[in-house]
Amino acid sequence: MSAAEIIEMIDKLPPTEQREVRAYLEQKEKATPADGVRRMDFEKGVAIGKGIFERHPELFRKLAQ
Repeated sequence: MSAAEIIEMIDKLPPTEQREVRAYLEQKEKATPADGVRRMDFEKGVAIGKGIFERHPELFRKLAQ
């Protein structure tokens, strides 16, 4: 189903149900990070971190001292 089809369906709803849809969308918008910072997938972050440790082991040994 396309966004245009969903919008068309919403337009056909009675005003009270349109308000419910609007309230849902406003709530969903508030739930997204307000700081605008994009987050990385956890597993991808771990894989990148492991790669950095593997490429620079001496640096991390010195930092650990």
